[in-house]
Amino acid sequence: MNMDLETAAMLRDSAARYAADNYGFLQRHAVLGEATGYSARAWRDYADLGWLALRLPEAHGGLDADPLAVGALMEVVGSRLLMEPVLASAIVGTGLLVKLGSEAQQAALFPGLADGSLRLAFADAEPGDSPCRVRGGRLSGRKISVLHGDVADHLIVSALDGAHGGRRLYLVDPAAGETEITRYRLVDGRGAANLHFAGAPAELLGADAAAVEAALAEVLDEAAAAACAEALGAVRVLVATTCDYLKIRKQFGRAIGTNQALQHRAVDMFLLQEEVAALTLAAQQALCRPAAERARVVSGAKAYICNAARHVANEAVQMHGGLGVTEELDVSHYFRRLMVNAALFGSRDEHFARFVAAGRNGVAGGMHT
Repeated sequence: MNMDLETAAMLRDSAARYAADNYGFLQRHAVLGEATGYSARAWRDYADLGWLALRLPEAHGGLDADPLAVGALMEVVGSRLLMEPVLASAIVGTGLLVKLGSEAQQAALFPGLADGSLRLAFADAEPGDSPCRVRGGRLSGRKISVLHGDVADHLIVSALDGAHGGRRLYLVDPAAGETEITRYRLVDGRGAANLHFAGAPAELLGADAAAVEAALAEVLDEAAAAACAEALGAVRVLVATTCDYLKIRKQFGRAIGTNQALQHRAVDMFLLQEEVAALTLAAQQALCRPAAERARVVSGAKAYICNAARHVANEAVQMHGGLGVTEELDVSHYFRRLMVNAALFGSRDEHFARFVAAGRNGVAGGMHT
């Protein structure tokens, strides 16, 4: 589904209306208390609305959405701080399965992804220098910081091929045994997991090693662009909330927004918001370009947006005073979401180094979640 800016805005507005009616700050607070860390009812609603089928091919009942459509949805995820595994499952996991899955794998998993009965998570980051390995169809090793790995029904795991060398991707069913899952919450409340595989059954995803590397690099760039859109949604809310607060908070008998220094800081926040919007759009449009050009634009955008979003979040907290760090005010929750997002799918420093390298030689370096 190729989408122009106007149609993307319509999708964003539609998703925003649903979230406004069903996912307010108090409703989200209730979700934080759920054992699963997300709302099962909201997840079913996402399936009914077609959000979970955005990345699926049209031949399988999906929408085959382009990056503008994905970005429109992710802006709402960021603006409402949705807790469900939209990014981990519907964007990243589904994207890998679409690009690398065999016909049999896709036929088995696509229906569950579309109706929400199946959730995926991508496990890539590893502790230290002990990479996961697969020998004889059995996976051994550890993975850390797997976003929504705590609730995933299937895992897509990167590992070294014990027989031939090189990094490959494998489908793992954690319920099949030999997988130890340590579940925890990230600072923004979303679920994550550390995984220990001790000979877990693993099914190869993608037959050609070169195709796997190319598809993995592409999906990680798509994930980085989606994270940029999510950050944009959060930044827009922080700017609007802070400007409103400056108008109503009074000190010494007048609104603090009449202070020229605070006005200048608010203007700087707005300018950063517009820069984040422009760079997010540039990253989305770059996803259809050759790998080296795509890498430079996406990594440049992600590196800059990490800094810009951090500055906006800091300013929002400071201008709200002591309230800015309290659990009862949404500002602190947006601050934490932006801090976590900055570390997902490549940190600022990793993306900046990749941006520089791509500019020098047109070769994209590796990136980890």
